Amino acid sequence: MPRHRGRAWGPSLAHFCLSHGRRVVRETVAFLAPVTCAGCGENDVSVCVVCRDALSRGILTRTIDGVRVYSAAQYSGCVKRLLLAVKRDGRVDAASALGSALHAAVCAALDDAEGQGIDIAAVPASLRSRRRRGFVPVDLIVRRAGFARSRVLAWRRRPRDQIGLGRAQRTENLTSAIRSKNVSGRRFIVVDDVVTSGATLSECVRALRQAGGEIVACATVASTPLRLATPGSDQSVTRSSPGATV
Repeated sequence: MPRHRGRAWGPSLAHFCLSHGRRVVRETVAFLAPVTCAGCGENDVSVCVVCRDALSRGILTRTIDGVRVYSAAQYSGCVKRLLLAVKRDGRVDAASALGSALHAAVCAALDDAEGQGIDIAAVPASLRSRRRRGFVPVDLIVRRAGFARSRVLAWRRRPRDQIGLGRAQRTENLTSAIRSKNVSGRRFIVVDDVVTSGATLSECVRALRQAGGEIVACATVASTPLRLATPGSDQSVTRSSPGATV
């Protein structure tokens, strides 16, 4: 093999090995070490029955850019703690419960969809977050949900951190930040872990549509409660009652 090829592939291979090693260590520790519930702290269980039940009380729906968004739970209490445990603390042992919730949300979307041949397009992770965590939470949850992700979305540029931004600022921050390719004539459900203002899902929908894809629906594990509409938006309030349409 030519030397220049070795130099080109070296860093990528080293990064892959490091990420893979982190994942193996994390999952081994989670399996062997005593655990507490990632949602409430109950001993000797990754996700307790009560927290699992909180993920399966009915499907919440809302509409963003004319697309129905299906969510399995309200983003509060133990559900919020479960998601943050996976994303911030690397609690991959809790991902299966979140995967079951996402599976329910996607199935609800499929039940309302017409036709066949629908792919899953997950919100992409930035390279920075991949390297920091060593894994991609959304991709992990999608796998635990039993689905394969189509890698058709990618960041065109790095936006600012969304934390602390208002709805209008989030939309401006993400405008034209995501690109898509190889989607012409294909149909998608866009998935993410949680929908807050809807700006990220909206940008993914825009990118897929612009590249010729059709959006059947969006699906998330959770949806923030009581998000009030912005003037001119078709988005209203997310209620906690099962099957609520907003």
